[in-house]
Amino acid sequence: MADNSHVPEIQLSYDDMEARMTIARIAATLDSQHFGESGHVLRSMMTAADINLGRATNKAANETVKEVADLMRMRQYHGKSGYGPNSKAFRHKANNQHMVERLKDHVNGQEHRIYTDISNNGYNYSQAFEYGLLSKNYPAHHPFEDAANHLGISHVNGGNFEDYADEAIKKGFS
Repeated sequence: MADNSHVPEIQLSYDDMEARMTIARIAATLDSQHFGESGHVLRSMMTAADINLGRATNKAANETVKEVADLMRMRQYHGKSGYGPNSKAFRHKANNQHMVERLKDHVNGQEHRIYTDISNNGYNYSQAFEYGLLSKNYPAHHPFEDAANHLGISHVNGGNFEDYADEAIKKGFS
């Protein structure tokens, strides 16, 4: 069985449940205190912010997929590993040629997991591309790590993603 414990991936997700519950409680209080349409307006604003936050997450995920794919294409065959266009490994479609094509944003609710599922005999090939293979003198190319760093999503306050999320929430409540 192949060891796929180090498949590189980038995760983007958000959890707005606490904010939604807080807004719901405030809106209910406004309704019970007869503040007119205030409760309804607040709930509508939260709904708009939630929709915008989903769109912002999709935008950040799409940018991330593009960045990783561009780095893969740029770095894929230019190493000194002997895996260039005339090599047997290059011609083996399961390994090289479809790695970028299989790079996807796998979405489950509010979670986006960006990875490629290309494998050879059960081994996810993107591991070798990201981290290298010392046993075969295959260099590491780091497209996932470099994309995350370039887009500013490699830390808690996630660069473009956080900016998009902040803007989405502001638009929802404006």
